[in-house]
Amino acid sequence: MNIKAKYLLMVVILFTSVINGQNQEPQKKTIIGTKDSFHQDILNFRSDKKGQTKVEVFIQVPYSSILFVKTDDGFHGLYTITVSFLNEKGEKLFSEKIWKEKIFVKDFKTTSSKKISNISRRTFYLQPGMYLVRTSVEDKETKKEFVKTIKFIVRDFSQDVSLSSILFIVNTNVKNGNRKIVPNVSRNVANQKNGIPIYYQLYSNKKMDAIVYYIISDKEEDDIFKESESIKVDSGINNIFYTAKDLSINLGTYQFSIVIKNNDDDKLAETKKIFFSKWVGAPSNIEDLETAIDQLEYIATDDQKDYIEEGKTKEERIKRYMEFWKYKDPNPIDDENEVFNEYYRRINLANNNFSHYNRPGWKTDRGMVFIVLGPPNNIDSHPFDSFSKPFVVWEYYDLNRSFTFTDITGFGDFRLANPLDFNYFRYR
Repeated sequence: MNIKAKYLLMVVILFTSVINGQNQEPQKKTIIGTKDSFHQDILNFRSDKKGQTKVEVFIQVPYSSILFVKTDDGFHGLYTITVSFLNEKGEKLFSEKIWKEKIFVKDFKTTSSKKISNISRRTFYLQPGMYLVRTSVEDKETKKEFVKTIKFIVRDFSQDVSLSSILFIVNTNVKNGNRKIVPNVSRNVANQKNGIPIYYQLYSNKKMDAIVYYIISDKEEDDIFKESESIKVDSGINNIFYTAKDLSINLGTYQFSIVIKNNDDDKLAETKKIFFSKWVGAPSNIEDLETAIDQLEYIATDDQKDYIEEGKTKEERIKRYMEFWKYKDPNPIDDENEVFNEYYRRINLANNNFSHYNRPGWKTDRGMVFIVLGPPNNIDSHPFDSFSKPFVVWEYYDLNRSFTFTDITGFGDFRLANPLDFNYFRYR
């Protein structure tokens, strides 16, 4: 049977927008799960309230997510944050806080910056258990509402020894004897040249000697950093600052673990936190420089790739790689590089939809066509035709071209049937 699915891949690519409006009020556009619209970090700490845990919620909103209004003295931005803690199914509300944030800047260029953000914090007191946390950021002027929903475990701190969540920090400032923490809400450590600083609390019901192990592991769960130190633990709350130094870390996703043991090597407590190393201004799915250079296959010439790869140091290769994308930027005066983002967005979608066994989607024939030309206007799928292997036809109306992919093995290994002219077949 011939199954037609017009713009099938467009459905995969685009997030669903929900439009809400009543009477004469402006419509509000809800955008679900937009990754760069804002960052949040939620942490567990012990509280003095019986049976309840102190939950700290940090929200970081880049200026580029807010529409600023020009006034006589500069530019003003206003947005509303709503943080809701519900039961795991999202059916019952346990706690909710709503507040407004005002921002003022003097120059217009700052209003569109992705590198400058506003950070706010709110404290909740909740019973231990699993919660569904819904966070929304609504811009006053555009009525756009960015929403993220995650599951979060509120921990129990009734043990003799326990650890809070790990707070990644940018730096600390001491003023009038008080230490002020600047949190790293995004948990991106790529630009922190002097190590990875963190803060956490250790809780104990008595004084004791202990050994703290600091471990950083990659996504393959291999340890890339491990350090230990002996400490004297006081009864009650111990505030601890630590920096993982002398650490060479590549792009990617990592886990920071803290383990407390006594002198007999018995584990007393453990806490873990995911963090990231990503280039500012680069797509978030770039996790490895060598792979990212390989993935230039459909947009760079052989000479351009060779030039990047021949950099003598990692820093030089990164510099040449970023210079290549700066050259491709259609509007270099702003922070957004549309071609850079779109290219790796297509690679990400190709990997998610066309990977076959150990072959990543961007290296498959369907992935190649998708990355170069984008989603087809129409897909004809033929999974059960008589006397024929399964095949699909992608049609591109504006190019007056179609591409046939045949499943040669019967296990989803679709290969391009018609030949390509690679002088023509480059990313567009």
